[in-house]
Amino acid sequence: MSGIVGRAWNGPGHRRSTINDRRAPGSCAIIRLVTLDEQIRDAGVVGAGGAGFPTHVKAAGRAEVVIANGAECEPVLLTDQWVMANHPAQIVEALRAEASATGAGRLVIAVKAKYGEVIRRFKPFLGGTPPVELFELDDTYPSGDEHVMVHEVTGRVVPEGGLPLDVGALVQNVATLVNIRRAMAGHPVIHKHVTVAGEVRRPGVYIVPVGTRASEVIAAAGGAVLDDYRVIDGGPMMGRVLDDLDSPVTKVTSGLLVLPPDSPAVGLHDAGRNVQLRRAMAVCCQCRMCTDLCPRYLLGHRIEPHKAMRALHNGDLRSREIEAMAFLCCQCEVCSAYACPLGLSPCEVFAEFKGRNAAEGVKNPYRDRPTDSREAYRWSRVPKGRLTQRLDLEAYVGPPVGVPEDIPEPWEVVIPLMQHLGAPALPQVRPGDWVRAGDCIGDIPQGSLGARVHASIDGAVKAVSRDHVRIARS
Repeated sequence: MSGIVGRAWNGPGHRRSTINDRRAPGSCAIIRLVTLDEQIRDAGVVGAGGAGFPTHVKAAGRAEVVIANGAECEPVLLTDQWVMANHPAQIVEALRAEASATGAGRLVIAVKAKYGEVIRRFKPFLGGTPPVELFELDDTYPSGDEHVMVHEVTGRVVPEGGLPLDVGALVQNVATLVNIRRAMAGHPVIHKHVTVAGEVRRPGVYIVPVGTRASEVIAAAGGAVLDDYRVIDGGPMMGRVLDDLDSPVTKVTSGLLVLPPDSPAVGLHDAGRNVQLRRAMAVCCQCRMCTDLCPRYLLGHRIEPHKAMRALHNGDLRSREIEAMAFLCCQCEVCSAYACPLGLSPCEVFAEFKGRNAAEGVKNPYRDRPTDSREAYRWSRVPKGRLTQRLDLEAYVGPPVGVPEDIPEPWEVVIPLMQHLGAPALPQVRPGDWVRAGDCIGDIPQGSLGARVHASIDGAVKAVSRDHVRIARS
């Protein structure tokens, strides 16, 4: 039975299990085996790279190749690089466990060729049976996109609207793999590695209890050096500008970037959608650069952002064919931040279309299975260095290797029950309950896609809602 490991961790609603499934003579204890996907589910592991897909679902599938995603292609972010440099053994152990559970015969660590020190630290752990191999990627954006990475490593193209598993590939972010290794030892996800960069006194990577307010994380990094600033949660391309610095760190928070209000990266996300749509209707010249540089178009998918812009310009807003292209958009922002010479946002147009499709219950009609990428794929990828320049972020690029620092434990945490794709976790505690760090405070609704949520500090439950659990130390 592949992927079987032992579990010896308890939290509210969890039954202790042990290493084997036989009942000892004279014992009344129930002893059973636990699969890897069960351990991952118990620990609440989700995709740490930003998507937040519940990892136990991936681990329960079958695959031919398992890929550790160490590309970290967003400018300024260092989280995955520092995690790889400090935890190569744990990443490889989790990669092997995933391969055993899914039946994969090929194990790949995919990193940028420029990450020389990271590569050096992985080399002692390569080889073995089956062998772990290193795949070196070009320094382009978005090489960390799962569809792009699968094509780079395997030569296969993930189908339109599909997943890497559709072509026999399982992709896990390197920080997710560290969490998987910890789950194998019985530890739930209660901390997150976060890059804190930009206009702060001590930029770096910090280990943060989930639920800590962004303002407290920035303070732990020495505070902002500007009186007026904005904060991007995530990377400068796919992150979001925070409206409230009390917003908590979640399992998918990759970075907190403190930037001047007039930073191009802030402007990329700060303009309202209505403003973006009006500009698109008035200004687009149909140069089609957004389409020619779109990563999913280059992979052979039938997404053409310039047609969405044309539909706006012509007032043809009800074209089902064009609106449905939104299902193929990965929201990477290449069109907005790099391709468009006028600074327009086809990405925002597709976000509008996605909202309409969801509200009207429209299903994705695009299901082709391209056998290869377009000819332009090789020479049309976006250099990360040039993208960093375009966003005026060069001054904030930190060292590729360092040691993450723990922030002081906060007095209070606000832990969202929705930190993942799927349904929110159901609260398992009530105000007045005392919890320990690691206790399960939110469980997956029966029959739903979701992830468990755990307390990140010891303390008393102060408030419970459909959205969050607030815990404070006494």
